[in-house]
Amino acid sequence: MNIPFFPYYQGESVISKESKREMLGMSMITYKFQVTIPKKVREKHKFKEGDTLAFVEEHGRIYLVKSTDV
Repeated sequence: MNIPFFPYYQGESVISKESKREMLGMSMITYKFQVTIPKKVREKHKFKEGDTLAFVEEHGRIYLVKSTDV
């Protein structure tokens, strides 16, 4: 699986022509190792307070999915 690198993300959706993947946002890890899910991602995927998320590793990449999707 080839996931493209988005070097110039500045708040706008970036779509890779090669793979049709869309960059929806970025987040930094806090000193408590917490991450904020960007609003655009929350709205598009209907994440809500109390949802359980899973971090899934595949081929050296980490994916964030709702636990019911695993």
